[in-house]
Amino acid sequence: MLLKERFEITRPLEEMEISLVRGCIANPGLIDAHEEAILRTALSLARMYKVRHQGHDVGVGAWLEPFRLEIERRLGPVLLPGRGPLNRIGLLPHLKDLKDRTVEVRDGLIKRFENRLSAEAIDRELRHKALVLVSGGGGGTGYVYVGVMSLLDEYGLKPELLVGTSIGAILSLFRSRVTRFDQDEIINIVRGLSWRKLFRAISTENRYGVPAALRLFLRSGIGRWFGADHPQGGGLKLSELPIRTIITLSGIRRGKLPHPLEFYESLFTLPRRAMLNPMKLMANVQATFGALAEFFNRPEVLVKLHLGADDESRSWDALDAAGFSSALPGVIHYDVLRDDPRMHKQIAGTMETHGVSRFVDGGLVDNLPCKAAWRAVHKGQISTRNAFILALNGFSMKLSTPLWLPLERLAEVNVKKNRPWAHLVHDFKRTLSPLELIPSVEALANAMAMGRKQLTPEVPFLTRMLAPLPHLRR
Repeated sequence: MLLKERFEITRPLEEMEISLVRGCIANPGLIDAHEEAILRTALSLARMYKVRHQGHDVGVGAWLEPFRLEIERRLGPVLLPGRGPLNRIGLLPHLKDLKDRTVEVRDGLIKRFENRLSAEAIDRELRHKALVLVSGGGGGTGYVYVGVMSLLDEYGLKPELLVGTSIGAILSLFRSRVTRFDQDEIINIVRGLSWRKLFRAISTENRYGVPAALRLFLRSGIGRWFGADHPQGGGLKLSELPIRTIITLSGIRRGKLPHPLEFYESLFTLPRRAMLNPMKLMANVQATFGALAEFFNRPEVLVKLHLGADDESRSWDALDAAGFSSALPGVIHYDVLRDDPRMHKQIAGTMETHGVSRFVDGGLVDNLPCKAAWRAVHKGQISTRNAFILALNGFSMKLSTPLWLPLERLAEVNVKKNRPWAHLVHDFKRTLSPLELIPSVEALANAMAMGRKQLTPEVPFLTRMLAPLPHLRR
């Protein structure tokens, strides 16, 4: 079965569970905890179709199909959004016998597949939901994500998969370094950064990127945190990160670059001293909008790449992946200029496979890669298909920042296509400026506070959705 068809089957069942949990939070008297567990276990069992056991997937969907159709028929009219407000009267008829029916089917599933699956594997897939965190691009707007990551960790909500674009890719790398998030570490890292350390307005060779006024030296800025202290040294591969991570790139198809390479380097004409002042960059950024719009409006130019979503691309150097994901044409250039034969071979292989000649910012094709996250989950790249995808969108459209509305509108075109694939998309209305790429410690603390404050109202919903379901007994 195609993944799109699987999405069309499972999504209504997921929407029923989301509707139920939100209804229980809004009206604590709707049903009690045991009744909620019955309904949610039934929905979880109905959408189960593959179970991971000892490194292999076992298909159970065909055996469960009659139960799935039964649950859709019974609960769809009550729980699907748009069917009217939830009320106890509508749910009560289904609570009377649904527990026995669910336990019967669950125990029958265990017995039917006892030679291929353990009862523990089925129980884990049924009762435990993994958190998947998607972090969008948008330059300095993304620092609100640090506050969100800290907030989630405080409540024991640890992601099993991270998917990021541009600044979201860089911050995802920091979250993936350790299983327990440490916001103080991020503050100390930012304290040690400077524009002069991370960006340089100098001419360099352009091998794999698109020229721009600012050269991003990501390895010299944060390389020591990823085992890449020296320009010639290696660093962590995506496959070596403790938490699985996927990073979005845009690849430019061969022969499709809208202008000669030199055009993009000349978009910025400020003197070198002014280049190091973020405030003076604003006027020049406006001049690049037209050139960037060409990429957004000509989808035939670009190829969508998700590094880390397959075994071959998991061998990419993590910092190189994040560097290319952050390389906005005409504004920021990233390239691999060090003597690293393994990585050069890796890049050449990726280019050949996808028919591209250059890599640029992932936000041009996939600024909020929710669909890539969903596909990774359902291709078995984490331990379960039972997952909750939380997407963070710092570059949402904001009337309070009219300078950025043209780019925000362009980005929203691909963001809109991704929204249905997440279970919760949070659009941040207050962020730092996109130009605040290297914030002061005070600005970072402010961004973290904004991120925490804006997501805090969703914490009851998130903790309830991600808490393990009680085990139903006869």
